[in-house]
Amino acid sequence: MLAGIITLDGKMKLQDGRRCMSVRMEKDEVVETLIRLLQMVFDIREEELEIVPRTQEGARIRIYDADRIDQIMKTLKLTELEDRLDVDEIVLSRNCCRIAFLRGAFLAAGSVANPESQYQLEIVTGRDSVTHHVLTSMASFGAEGRVTEHRYSQVVYLKDADGISETLGQLGAASAMMEFENIRIVKGIRNNINREVNCDTANIAKTANAAVRRIEEIQMIDAAVGLDSLPSGLRELAKVRLENPDLSLKELGEMMDPPLGKSGVNHRLRKLSEYAANPEKLR
Repeated sequence: MLAGIITLDGKMKLQDGRRCMSVRMEKDEVVETLIRLLQMVFDIREEELEIVPRTQEGARIRIYDADRIDQIMKTLKLTELEDRLDVDEIVLSRNCCRIAFLRGAFLAAGSVANPESQYQLEIVTGRDSVTHHVLTSMASFGAEGRVTEHRYSQVVYLKDADGISETLGQLGAASAMMEFENIRIVKGIRNNINREVNCDTANIAKTANAAVRRIEEIQMIDAAVGLDSLPSGLRELAKVRLENPDLSLKELGEMMDPPLGKSGVNHRLRKLSEYAANPEKLR
């Protein structure tokens, strides 16, 4: 985990003519985590660290002691890559180590978008080697990360909700995972309701348009040859439809004598459509 934070956020540089390991973090929680891990793993005292707060949140931590730097580099299997740091593959040789590394990488450079608007988890990796480490770590529990270029950095991201939820769980972010899942459930219910409402609205509109069209056809027949020219069954249905434009097919059928089912009503309405297209057949 410590290797993940330092690999993503750390670099070797000269500061006031002195070589130092510098780790720049944007969140106070990550600063506290890094200090705690350095104390746990290396028994580093806070006086050995130069902590430079950032303007709003976070801080830059610098270590100047050459022996301490060598100890950290050797223990965490870190190597210098120009001014940046990389980690040896041996650190990622076991699943538990890969997940711990990923936890540190996410703390250092990861984020999750508001699931109310979109599903996206991403880690800004910066370069090919670290991108490979992050992808390998995600793959250890079945998450398929993708890579995109953003300005001068590379970004590993997940967009599928299952992958994001699984990743949060593997990283130990149980409360974040539960919150994500709760929002996901609510969104799913809301989307289902919207689909049903849209479907019902479309069906109502379709039914209403069909009823208007049938009424217009009946009026065309009446204007051309009169409804009395229709066979008795069609004439009865035509008059009931004109008098009750809002009734459903089922309700129309129940008003017939004898009652008709929906298929029987449909059949008679189709015959009325044929006569409306060619009323001369009724003469």
